[in-house]
Amino acid sequence: MCDKRIGTELGMLNNLIKRQMVCIADKDELENITGMQSMILCFLMQSKEDRFQRDVETFFRIRRSTATGILNLMESHGLLRREPVERDRRLKRLVLTDRAKSLYEHIQQAMEQTEALMEEGIDPNDLAVWFRVCEKIRANLENHQRKASEGQA
Repeated sequence: MCDKRIGTELGMLNNLIKRQMVCIADKDELENITGMQSMILCFLMQSKEDRFQRDVETFFRIRRSTATGILNLMESHGLLRREPVERDRRLKRLVLTDRAKSLYEHIQQAMEQTEALMEEGIDPNDLAVWFRVCEKIRANLENHQRKASEGQA
C-alpha cells in the first residue's frame, strides 16, 4: 500500500467535489456546464471591471490553450460572448450573456452548499492551516515550473 500522497488526496477530493456539485445542482438548469465553467462564470459575474482571457488564465492558473478551449465552449453554449474593446481592437472583453446571469444564482447556491458541507465539523483554525498549506504547495509548484521554463530546474 502506498503512503499518503498530496496529489492523490487532492485528486480524490476534486472528484468528490465534482460529484457533490452535480448532486446539489439542478441538472436541467446546469446541463453541460462544467465545474471550471461555473467557477469562471462566478469570477466574471463578481468582477467589477472588464475581464479578458488573460485574467482568467492568471486567476485560475491555467494555460492559454486551456482557457481558450473552456471559453470557446462557454461561448458555444451561450454563456458568454467576446466583445472588442475600443482602445485596442485586438483585446476582447468577456461578457456574460443573460442566460449565464440567470444561471449564476443556481451555481452560487450549489457552490455555497458544497463549501458548507466540506467545512462541516472542521475547526476554523484547522481551515486556516489548510489554506496556508495549500498556498505553500501552490507556490512550490509554481516556483519549480517557472524555474523549469527558464531552464534552471
